[in-house]
Amino acid sequence: MSAIPREELSRRLRRGFERFKFTVNAEIVWQSQKKWGHVIDVSRSGLFIQMDEPPARGARFNAHLALNVPLQLNCEVKRIVPGLGVGVAITLPEGSKKRFEALLQALSFSADPAATAAKASFPDAPRPVARAAFAVAGAGGGSARKR
Repeated sequence: MSAIPREELSRRLRRGFERFKFTVNAEIVWQSQKKWGHVIDVSRSGLFIQMDEPPARGARFNAHLALNVPLQLNCEVKRIVPGLGVGVAITLPEGSKKRFEALLQALSFSADPAATAAKASFPDAPRPVARAAFAVAGAGGGSARKR
């Protein structure tokens, strides 16, 4: 096993939550205007959104992730990267909490996040680990299929 480069280790330790690569378009609603951005990664506490003409540091706006069913997040700009976009801290409206948790869970298991976060999870639904184990083992002795 190779050592983690010092810069990468420093970046990982600095973060409070695991960050996942996740790309999706997002409608940004800020000061009665609508703009489009492109989310490139997500964590439990924030997102990085590529966008032209980003809001100033400290600005608050709503982002609607363009999933099967849009997912609303309340955002506050924490960091601006000129020419790239903004790092934002997020808070979740009550109606988005279960779906956002499902999105993070799907990303952690490399499942299809767009489909998983499109609806809230239900208590009797199979857990992602069980589905993943079933797919690895194969159904009825056959091989698992790619979708």
